[in-house]
Amino acid sequence: MNLSAMLNGASATAPESWEMALSNLLAAPVAIPLLTAALILLFARWGGRRRIRLQGVLTGLALFLNLAVALFLFQATAGRGERFVLQMGAWSAPFGITVYGDGLSATLLLLTALVAMAVYPFAVATIDYHRERMGFYPLYLLLLMGVNGAFLAGDLFNLYVFFEVLLMASFVLLTVGAQPAQTNSGIRYVVLNLLASTVFLVAAGVAYGTLGTLNMAQIAQRLPLASAAVRTVFAGLLLVGFGSKAAIFPLFFWLPSSYHTPPPAVTALFGGLLTKVGVYTLFRSYTLFFPDLLIDWQQPLLTLAGATMLVGALGALAQPGIRRLLSFHIISHVGFMLMGLAVALSGNQLAIGFGLAAAVLYLCHHMIVKTALIMAGGAVELYMGSDRLASIGGLVTRQPFLAFLFFLAAISLAGIPPFSGFVSKLSLLQITLDTRHWLVSGVSVFASLLTMINMIRLWRESFWGEYKRPGRIPSRILQSKARQWLMLTPIAVLVLLSLGLGILGEPAFRLTTRVAQQALDRQAYIEAVRPAASDPWSVKR
Repeated sequence: MNLSAMLNGASATAPESWEMALSNLLAAPVAIPLLTAALILLFARWGGRRRIRLQGVLTGLALFLNLAVALFLFQATAGRGERFVLQMGAWSAPFGITVYGDGLSATLLLLTALVAMAVYPFAVATIDYHRERMGFYPLYLLLLMGVNGAFLAGDLFNLYVFFEVLLMASFVLLTVGAQPAQTNSGIRYVVLNLLASTVFLVAAGVAYGTLGTLNMAQIAQRLPLASAAVRTVFAGLLLVGFGSKAAIFPLFFWLPSSYHTPPPAVTALFGGLLTKVGVYTLFRSYTLFFPDLLIDWQQPLLTLAGATMLVGALGALAQPGIRRLLSFHIISHVGFMLMGLAVALSGNQLAIGFGLAAAVLYLCHHMIVKTALIMAGGAVELYMGSDRLASIGGLVTRQPFLAFLFFLAAISLAGIPPFSGFVSKLSLLQITLDTRHWLVSGVSVFASLLTMINMIRLWRESFWGEYKRPGRIPSRILQSKARQWLMLTPIAVLVLLSLGLGILGEPAFRLTTRVAQQALDRQAYIEAVRPAASDPWSVKR
């Protein structure tokens, strides 16, 4: 072989090697938290408080590495429009574990890494030694592993496995500390989520029994050949299973009854991540499996979206405490995301995907702002010894920086410019108006008005008026300036991210439009993930 041929061969194989390296990197968001948690547990009995400090350091390093990997994958997928598939153990689909990464999954991976990294210093400052000793840091990492795995799963069985990993980790995080309120809420949380997981498992059984596969690409390929009854039952089961995880109406009862009982750091992590897994799986499954049903079921989906917005916003009005109020607003804003999915295939050919793009932008906004707001509310609770609005007040003179951050996060959630809430809500409103869905547009505006009322009420009761002496004081936080800055700095960073996302609204929407169009390209997903061998179902087709 001459030199020219050797060079040509090298240039031809270099892109393949690069693509293979990036595909292998898809395992990192699962492997990094899993291996770090295992390493922490390996030395679980060594060193007392030194062991806890080591656990915190290892967790911080793992979160930083996870963020770096997520940024890299985001740039390769959402930035350049590429897709990557990893067949674990070199077992080809559908026999092995398929891991798939595109713009949608990479966007969620990046936002998850940002939320986990932001909550970490807040947790270091506020989680007590008893909970740290009971395994807070490995549980934190296992929860991250479950969330990341759900975003990358390419088959229903492993999606179910990652659901159960994050469910078990979140249940222990919810109940560690053994307070009566935590135990009661934890039981409700795990029972209702296990019921949702059971419905999802039944859906997987329907898919395997009728289509002969759990691989998501093969399901998408074979569903058009199944009967209408099978498609309807499968779609309905997934809507119930994933909708319960997302806390849509009327499957939301587990959320407000549980999120107010654990430490504020845990509530912030849950509020930023858990319902978004359900929203993502709805986005992924309905655009991949049921594009026709997105059109046929548009009115029922819009009805569910409107009901979710209203129930969450109205329920928040009646809540006496900060965290219960913010928990109901998580439900309300999931309705906005579901509204975007419902109109994803509305309008003319050029507008296809704009609804999903606006929903993805709203999801990014909500993960950032809701995490910041729950941490700010948690800081108020820690300073005042209570989160009940009747027992707090007057903090604006004693904690002006916290008051400022809380105010900025609150107006972003309410949709005031120039923050991300305004850009994302305006995008959704414009899409629904352009597609002539007048009623749900009006409901979204009314829900936004209720959000504004609740945010004004929160800020006024927490920071305005006469200062009320705290009922109980967490002395280690109030006596340590370093811990106070560990609490407030991540809130400030997330507020700045929200501001940046609002100022850069147009390029952000262009980016989410590319992500949405990639997610709606079913054939590209099938070609990337499906088995190399010929599929007898595709031959029939």
